[in-house]
Amino acid sequence: MEALRYPERTVDFYETLRDLGFTLAEGRSSRGAQSYSSRPNRYLTYWAHLYDDGTALFTWEFAVTDYLLERGIQLGSSETLNLYMFPREDIRGPQDAAWLAQAIDQVEVALGSVDFANPER
Repeated sequence: MEALRYPERTVDFYETLRDLGFTLAEGRSSRGAQSYSSRPNRYLTYWAHLYDDGTALFTWEFAVTDYLLERGIQLGSSETLNLYMFPREDIRGPQDAAWLAQAIDQVEVALGSVDFANPER
């Protein structure tokens, strides 16, 4: 249905998703949204939820416990199933390649700003 209402934008956006490594997340779509995920590394997962109205919701999760354990650091009881970092607020916008690129840039800046050795910076 969406492809008929937004033909140019949707085709571009799906191509962008594919080019960025996003694949359809089988079994994760709900509430009128299709869910796509991308794994830029083994700890970080990007999620894009596409809605019928032409909007998208972008979020991410980082497996912080797994990351720290690989470096010999334990976080809490090291229960890896429940300890993920994720944004306080997800980003909602149009199904547009430039919007998605900007959302990913924001994540990279936020994650790049984490410095455990110098937390006061």
